[in-house]
Amino acid sequence: MKKVYLLLFLALSALALYACTDDSTSNRLEQEEMAQILADIHIDEAIIQNMHLGNSDTALVLYHELSKQTLKKRGLDSTQVAKSLGSYVKDPADFVKLYTRVNEIIEERQKKAAAKKPVAEKP
Repeated sequence: MKKVYLLLFLALSALALYACTDDSTSNRLEQEEMAQILADIHIDEAIIQNMHLGNSDTALVLYHELSKQTLKKRGLDSTQVAKSLGSYVKDPADFVKLYTRVNEIIEERQKKAAAKKPVAEKP
């Protein structure tokens, strides 16, 4: 009888461990989408940092609001993005590729912004 309980316990334990494993790469956001989101978030951070707000609490509230807006316009929530980012962090090669793309996106946006910026004429 003890063997039956032991086998049942082992079977349930194995099932529980299998159920708890998370194949996080299967439901993570695609690299390009994740890179676009992270670029948006980092640009928001830079904007807030350049505001030179005296109170860090104000900056934090503003950052959270901008992040919510960024995710809302893409139809995502912070949990989904956090899980996806966690998945990329677990795979260093993918993480490096992701942030290489984030840097490319930010550089592209800087070039576009600089091209749109009117050049002041000298009198």
